[in-house]
Order: sequence, then C-alpha cells, then structure tokens
Amino acid sequence: MANTILPGYEMQLGDKLLIHFDHAGPSSYVQVVVGATPSGGDKISAADLGRGGFDNVDTMGDSTGQFYAVVTPLGGGSGNAIPSVILRWYSAVTANLGGQSQTAGAEVAAGTNLSTFSLRVEAIMV
Repeated sequence: MANTILPGYEMQLGDKLLIHFDHAGPSSYVQVVVGATPSGGDKISAADLGRGGFDNVDTMGDSTGQFYAVVTPLGGGSGNAIPSVILRWYSAVTANLGGQSQTAGAEVAAGTNLSTFSLRVEAIMV
C-alpha cells in the first residue's frame, strides 16, 4: 500500500496543501464492514503522507481501467480535518483479477491481491 507523491506536489492552496499521489492497493483486500466506525478496505492515514489530516479526498480509476474506489472518512469530520480514510475498491469488469473472481460493479472480493494496481488520489490536506 505504497503512496508515491507526484512530481510538482505538494502545492500550497491557501492555508492547505493540494497533494496528488499514486496509491498501490493491498496484497490481500479485506471487504468493508459498514457502521458507526467502518473497518476493512484500504486505509490511508494522513500521517502516511507526513500531514495532519484530510479535508477532501478524490480518486481516479486504476491505471488498467479495471478497478475504482469510493472514499469513506474515518474519525474527525464536523468541520475538522479527518485523520484517515478508507478506500473501498470496486471492480469495473467481470473477470478473474488479483487471484479472485470479480463482478462488475461489486466490491472487490476478499483476498484479492491489489498490490499491482494503483489509483491516482487527489487530497486537500492540513
């Protein structure tokens, strides 16, 4: 789950920072369990990027067009920066990918190896 900040970033955006980075997925995906404090998925901590929190996070699909992710905030909120987010990965195709059978539009199957797939992430951070 490596994060590689792109050349030319960080960029100052008022008193915030705009950061674009590539994020490689986990070697064994755990499906998200929703609730008051969601768990599973692919967690990214602001501290992993040397920052204190996220104000906003957006993603692009992976570089093969086979996966995309939805971002869920963890902790904070209500006017404050959040310390971490969960990327909930979904398959864009029905195929055997990452060692598991995937269904288009469904969350990635548990145990899928996503380490060879990466998403482009844009974050506004503090």
